[in-house]
Amino acid sequence: MADHGIPLAPAPGHGKGKGKGKSKGIIPLGTAPPLPPAIAKGKGKGKGPVPPATGPPPPRTAAPPPPKAQPQLQREAPPEHLVAPAGAVRLQLHARKVQSPGTIWEGLDPWGSDVDGQFPSWRVNFDRLRELWSPMDEVPAHVTLQHTAANEDQVMDQRMKQNVEIVVRSLKLQPNKIHEALRGDFDALTPQQIRGLAGQIVPAVRVTSGLLQALVQRRGVASLPSPEAVLWAVASTPLGEARAQTLALRVQLPEDKAMLQERVEPAVKIVQRLRQSLPLKMLMQAVLVVRSVLSQHKCTAFPIRELGSIIKHERYRRMATAGAGAGRFTDWYQENIPSTLRLVAEIVADSHANYNQLRFITMAALSKACRLESARRCIWSYLGSPIAGGSVLDACKLLQDCDSRIFDPELANWVQSRQLYRDRAINGHVRPLQAYMDAQPLQVEAQLREHLDVVSKSINDTQEAFRTGWNDLMQAALDVCDLIGEPRPTGHNRNGKILDIAAAALQHLRTLGTMVREEVELVWFMQRRRRLQALPQQIRTDAALGRSGFCARAWQPVDTRLEILATTGDPDLVREMRSHLRLPEERSAAQAKAAPETKDKAKADAAPPPPKAKGAPQKYVDLIHSGIEGVYARDPITGKWGRRADGVDGQVRDITRRGGASA
Repeated sequence: MADHGIPLAPAPGHGKGKGKGKSKGIIPLGTAPPLPPAIAKGKGKGKGPVPPATGPPPPRTAAPPPPKAQPQLQREAPPEHLVAPAGAVRLQLHARKVQSPGTIWEGLDPWGSDVDGQFPSWRVNFDRLRELWSPMDEVPAHVTLQHTAANEDQVMDQRMKQNVEIVVRSLKLQPNKIHEALRGDFDALTPQQIRGLAGQIVPAVRVTSGLLQALVQRRGVASLPSPEAVLWAVASTPLGEARAQTLALRVQLPEDKAMLQERVEPAVKIVQRLRQSLPLKMLMQAVLVVRSVLSQHKCTAFPIRELGSIIKHERYRRMATAGAGAGRFTDWYQENIPSTLRLVAEIVADSHANYNQLRFITMAALSKACRLESARRCIWSYLGSPIAGGSVLDACKLLQDCDSRIFDPELANWVQSRQLYRDRAINGHVRPLQAYMDAQPLQVEAQLREHLDVVSKSINDTQEAFRTGWNDLMQAALDVCDLIGEPRPTGHNRNGKILDIAAAALQHLRTLGTMVREEVELVWFMQRRRRLQALPQQIRTDAALGRSGFCARAWQPVDTRLEILATTGDPDLVREMRSHLRLPEERSAAQAKAAPETKDKAKADAAPPPPKAKGAPQKYVDLIHSGIEGVYARDPITGKWGRRADGVDGQVRDITRRGGASA
């Protein structure tokens, strides 16, 4: 039985027992409070006399446990060689008693006398400790004390002071603005300043409040530097830390609420899209058909986990010859030994082409039937219902939006941490501040009372938003589990398991959509290449049969001669357009008039050039302009250039002699 400092007294008349030992005698009155009678036990094997029965024994009642005394430091005398002389100063230990068993202190000797065997390399100089018991010598004159006035005024270490100065200067914190904000004027500080005040300034105030108060009493508030003045603005306000934290709570709660909504809305929307998507149904139908037909087994569903990878490597045919893997990228291999993914992609490509054709035919028929745009739109809203769900290829776009981060498992930890933050703020700051304000008169700090009402309402709204948002998120995750056919998890950490399954499901769906899209692109590429390879033969066949190739209909050529005549600056083109635009009568008359000149010109061209006399002077020939000035002759009717004096025809282009118009 533990000794609580109160001696136990036996019942009167039971001083000695009959055994070998001796029992304790009766303790005089006044030495201890009265306790229930107890039978004294001797030290030996004997027993004391049984007390006479005076009546029925009283009913036993459980005695209340004695109060626990505060543990105190053990006062054990040190060894003789470590005893301090009389009058020596003792080191004051301000520490609570710690039980050493099971801790790192277990087995250690506080006097350091029996540790040589346990720590062979451990040594202590006891003489150095004993020297401190002797009086200190006088300080020499050349020694200066490091404890200066500057050190007395320092309330923070260098690192903390640097951090506080950075926050004060970057956020431009001012003591008067902080006073106004802590008194209830919420608009005195910006949200960034409030975050810095609650995150950096308040922890520093918690550490330096006592030193700040001593410094203010010694030097005054006006002498405080800017960082210390900002700290004193919080420390001098009643419940300044609680006020600053409620300001931060008023800023943080709407942000937490908006952040949760940003995480919940995509989850709810993606579940609705997956549940209502007709293209996704068609894609899954293609997978079911291919695998069911090739396996000759009726399949109603497949697990989504690794479905894309499975159908990519799954093949109905196998090559029995060696080196089959070397030719798997050839067209023949892909055509004759396709994978399940290739077959699904071909179905998707054909369905997409059929969708586009059906949509085009419907729109063409509607455009011919009605010319009013508003009526077309109204009719299209009804006629387009069979194809309004979209192409099967739209399922790939939907699956690309399935991001596993929507159901991030860390979201549960974030929600829990924000809930813990609110609980601590309510219990540690809001309620003490409300109790303080309730003790004050109603007319004192009316703005702060309004601020507390706003914070309380915001806390309730945020709590409700978090509860509703978390329920919606978990319901969306459960819906994803139901959509992919996974059983709902139970047991420990159920919410975390649900989020893990939902995140993995979205990741597998995203992978499936990516694989199908890439395979469809490959199918389209191979189809285009086949058409290009067959195009020359088709062109030759169409030319042999007299067909016009791929033209849907033959169009009459558009007459653009007037536009060319109005815009061109080429004289040859101008003459050609004018000749084409003349009336047939004018054109025939001009041709009849120019016929004799044409014949004479032909004869002259056919006649050999006259022989040049020896010694005759050579005519000047300009290599740039092909002749001297005044050698050109132009027909006034046809506009053609005639024969020149130097024998060069202006109708023929000659680069070396810069002939006239091109033939």
